[in-house]
Amino acid sequence: MTAPPPVILLGLTPLAERAVEPLLFGDAAAVELAGSAAEADELERLADGGAAVAALVSPQLSGITAGHCARVRAAGLHLIGLALDDHERDALDALGVEVVIGDDATADELADAAREQAPAPAPRTRQQPRAAGDRRALVAVIGSKGAPGASEVAASLATIVSDQWSALLLELDGLGGDLDVRVAADPDEGSVLGLVRAVAAQRDEELRGLLERWIVGADGWPAMLLGAPVDSLAELGRPGAPARALAAVAELWPAVIVDVGFALAVGDDPAAARVHREAVVSADAVVLVIGAREAQLRHGVAQLDRLLDDLGVPRERLRVVVNGIGAPGTPERRVVEQTVTGALADRRLAADAWVAWDARGLRRAQRLGLPIARAHPRGRYARALRQVVADLFLQAASEPLPRDRKQPLSGAVATPAFAAQPAAGKHPTTREEVALPWRPST
Repeated sequence: MTAPPPVILLGLTPLAERAVEPLLFGDAAAVELAGSAAEADELERLADGGAAVAALVSPQLSGITAGHCARVRAAGLHLIGLALDDHERDALDALGVEVVIGDDATADELADAAREQAPAPAPRTRQQPRAAGDRRALVAVIGSKGAPGASEVAASLATIVSDQWSALLLELDGLGGDLDVRVAADPDEGSVLGLVRAVAAQRDEELRGLLERWIVGADGWPAMLLGAPVDSLAELGRPGAPARALAAVAELWPAVIVDVGFALAVGDDPAAARVHREAVVSADAVVLVIGAREAQLRHGVAQLDRLLDDLGVPRERLRVVVNGIGAPGTPERRVVEQTVTGALADRRLAADAWVAWDARGLRRAQRLGLPIARAHPRGRYARALRQVVADLFLQAASEPLPRDRKQPLSGAVATPAFAAQPAAGKHPTTREEVALPWRPST
């Protein structure tokens, strides 16, 4: 029995469309067209909730960015790029397209590319603005090259949030994380990979029970879902897999802190970068951690530009944390502040927290095997991150709002839909509410 032709969307310029017209129209066509977009925003809208399994795009499509491509992938569509020359091939690689074809491709080659990584049978619906009374928040924490301490910030933020709400620390690092080592757990016994498979199989009715088995509880830690084994990146990086997994877990946990790997540029690792991009564009808020060493500052500013320009993260959803002030080998705080403040001001931003080096807290954390915020809760490190949490989550309606450029995860509060048992030795708190997260209105 002949397989039906794959359904695709077009995001091509008129010149590119004419170059492959025989592949798309007429008796020789091996694909079915679900629609055509003249600019990137329209392509993104067409990708939501449609029947297409792939999108054929040109790097010259009006307004197209890596952010548009990440959101199209998050909707579950495989991205195929059409390159008319080598320059366009390089541009498509930077956009995060998985497969690139030329104008000399055959109809069968286009159809095979569309089927190659067709998304798993799961609903592809756009994440709509959350209604009043919704109480979930998905926060992505990301660093940059040079080990600025983003994973520790994510762990400590989740620890602080878990003192007031049911919070989950979820590790999503396509380059391989170390949370399993820190808590002496085995990711093969349950990890984000299991979540991705359960969502792909549409096992929604079983997801709650499965998560209860996979969640790691350790004394002094928030509830955790470990990162996937390193050899599972191909499965984890299927179109829409990270976005659907995060959306599913956010339905069950009122607050999810996602430790995202730093790779956003395809030069670092193309497959990992696609996973991380999906996580970033799916989050309600993004916390960028910049280190205080000179190289870390340089890499951090470059990462900021990727978030703002390439992925289109709105400024009101972004928080910037400068970590390791006063650490060995770092410039004086005055120099760091001048450097960072100037770079952020050029981008109409300001630092949200200056996190001081806490040597005592680090020693305690290493000795006790805990996040720094738990090992030294009264230290400067923990105090600075508590301010970040206060900025992210509106604690009470009577408190002043953050700066105009900031959008807090605020709104009505209610009992969480799902909460795991507290980790051993951790006293459950009476406050089990989380503020309404913000979502873009379009």
